Amino acid sequence: MKPNTANLPVLTGCGFRPSARLRPRTALEIGTSPWSIGCETMDRDYVDFDQVGPHLGELGATQVRLQAGWAKCDLGNGVYNWEWLDRIVDSCLEQGLKPWLQTSYGNPAYEGGGGIGLAQGLPVSPNALAAWDNWVRAMSERYVDRVDTWEIWNEPDIHQAMTPEEYTTFFIRTASILREVQPGCTIVGLALACHLDFAKEFLSSLANRGRGDLLDQISFHWYPHNPEDSLDQTAELAALVKKYVPHVTLREGETGAPAETREFLALGKFEWSERKQAAWNLRRLLVHHSHGYPMSLFQLADMQYTKAKGAKFEGRNAKGQLCINPDMTVAYRRPSYFMAQHVFSVFDNAYPLKALENLSAADPVRSYAYAWRKKGEEFPALGAWWRADEAPALETPKED
Repeated sequence: MKPNTANLPVLTGCGFRPSARLRPRTALEIGTSPWSIGCETMDRDYVDFDQVGPHLGELGATQVRLQAGWAKCDLGNGVYNWEWLDRIVDSCLEQGLKPWLQTSYGNPAYEGGGGIGLAQGLPVSPNALAAWDNWVRAMSERYVDRVDTWEIWNEPDIHQAMTPEEYTTFFIRTASILREVQPGCTIVGLALACHLDFAKEFLSSLANRGRGDLLDQISFHWYPHNPEDSLDQTAELAALVKKYVPHVTLREGETGAPAETREFLALGKFEWSERKQAAWNLRRLLVHHSHGYPMSLFQLADMQYTKAKGAKFEGRNAKGQLCINPDMTVAYRRPSYFMAQHVFSVFDNAYPLKALENLSAADPVRSYAYAWRKKGEEFPALGAWWRADEAPALETPKED
């Protein structure tokens, strides 16, 4: 693979001289790390796994977030189609990535089964809920030796699709089945879009019902224009978790920048370029690692949303590390792909995932500086510093 050297002229112009070039490592070579890559929306065919899947292992993330797609698996009356999900799960494992599966969304094959996409509601009818239970059980039994981490629903707080009490009841229902089939599995809750009041009510309700034992992790999905701006929000969420379910840990379950200016979904109101995407994602990855939070980068490939089968959204979501053609084939790997390769190759489990001191905290201009110490080493081996008072620029700044 030809290395990406686009920024070398700028760096050398500033006086830097390369001493070596990093060879990115594959997921199989890395083994374990705190990094996930998002492969969402394949349950609705917004991305073609057969086209993008071969690029997974070389990226270097060692975990992958997948939406299991009740509507795509359950064709009605308990007739299941597992072939598509088997193919994805098995390919990820073969390439060295450990899948975590999200149980979502609704299923129009059942009356009262909810919609197939974001913010389209939970199943509510007795028949649909029974079908949901059967699917969750069948799926967890099928993948018991391949998947041990499960996430329950996606962004239940967005667009007032449900109340916290409704989600709590649904979470307990689903998590109880998963725990019964896989007592030692990890269960991730909320996949929170942005509403801390929703999280507070869920956590307090779960604790009051005495079912905090069903929850292992909380995932959150912040999309600030400045990639460091969600730290206070994350700290508030951590305080809520400590109050109600202190054994639970946090993970960033979904965040990433678009590569094109399009008024579509998260961060769509801002201007974007491939350079800005790569810089934003780089700062986002490092700020999470410096604060001790595992992160899933959203996402591997551009997504083409359609309104088929009652879905609400239509348009191109260009947050991919892979640029995708209209026919869903891969056009090329974006600069952000190569950036992520390097971060994933360096920050494996040799650099412990823990909160670090901000070395520039006393700086009058808000900025971030961190130094990482490798396991077993006395002194830091890696450092990063960046101005954090604004989002990255669309183009690489030129020397005056």
